[in-house]
Amino acid sequence: MYYDLRSTKTSHDLQNRINSTMKSFKQVVNNEVNLDVKLTYPLYENFIGEAYSFFPKSEEEIKTQLSKWPDDSINDAIKLLNYLKSKHDTPINIDMNIPKRINVVRALKDDFTNIGSIASSAGITNVKIKYGNGSMGGRGINNKGKDFEDKFAGDVERWYKGEELDKIPEENLKAILQCDKLYDWSNSKTFKVSVDASANTPRPISFGSKIELTNTKGSGFDLGKAVTDITVTSDGTPTYLSMKSTGTVTFFNVGVRTKLTPSEIQTGKITNTDGLKLLKMFGIDPVRFCTIFNDDVKSDSGKVNVRANPAVTHLLQSGIGYNYHVLHKKGGKVYSYKMSETLMKKAAKVGSMTIHYGGMRGKGKRVDMTMESPLYYFKLNIRDTQGADGYPTRMMCDFKAK
Repeated sequence: MYYDLRSTKTSHDLQNRINSTMKSFKQVVNNEVNLDVKLTYPLYENFIGEAYSFFPKSEEEIKTQLSKWPDDSINDAIKLLNYLKSKHDTPINIDMNIPKRINVVRALKDDFTNIGSIASSAGITNVKIKYGNGSMGGRGINNKGKDFEDKFAGDVERWYKGEELDKIPEENLKAILQCDKLYDWSNSKTFKVSVDASANTPRPISFGSKIELTNTKGSGFDLGKAVTDITVTSDGTPTYLSMKSTGTVTFFNVGVRTKLTPSEIQTGKITNTDGLKLLKMFGIDPVRFCTIFNDDVKSDSGKVNVRANPAVTHLLQSGIGYNYHVLHKKGGKVYSYKMSETLMKKAAKVGSMTIHYGGMRGKGKRVDMTMESPLYYFKLNIRDTQGADGYPTRMMCDFKAK
């Protein structure tokens, strides 16, 4: 099956052409339809709908390329180009299929009071103008992420290009504008959006002078490359976006099976140095810990309050990290904030903890640790996450924003 994209203007056109060729599901099952789709022309790098890909540099280019436009629209395009070309090499960009709209590059926003002043000063009366950078600068979406990531990445592309802005949800647009204010995306000459949801990196726990999670893609607690779901690269500078879409989110999930072994738990005595260090950090009684998972003895369930420990704050800092931007979708809203080093320290600064032997209800084969910081409610647990033999396999840390 072949499709010539020279005559295909939008993704909807392409889908309609494919749908018109497809037959019934029964024919597909019976191999009566060939589903091998091959494109005979390179697909646009950004296939979102509108295509502001014409960047005129002269009156002659406008007259030639826009020959099918109404004369009034062509004249307005020429007026606008002549008015702005002293300020930028390619000040406007045009979708040749939309004769009533023209984009002005965002780099000129600071040069004018508002978009209306450009229209009046240029003397245009027939076309509408708005800010947008069009399909320039080698951008594209590496579409690997989940639903929230994919949609938000597409909205960032639409916003930057100034295309189909009415299709961007209000909450997403607010978050994009906040990011633009922080990272100056509007004025970038090159702009690339990559969905990197599959790039989240395993970060095993390390037992050195302090217990912390390793950082295999950076140094210290700079976790941008390790936690990014969407990377926006503006003039070569990356902004790492960490996307969350549930109320309670997991910060880390690390293996502890080799530190808290079934054989030691069965004897009722933890001797592994790292295992003891981990339990001591949280104020967990090793003997009582063993009773929770050992079927041969009575479980000593219940809860105990323990004092704050700076070592726990250090662990949480290594799990939270910094140098990324959080976009947390919940309840129809998108909460947006930059995770700086200062904010990381505030987020991880927890006070006293409560140890729940047997879990929150005291009846499970697990030990939970709850605590809170000025920003988050934390819940950590040590348990068998694989449903194997009941002995602990991993330690998880969940958080819920206040």
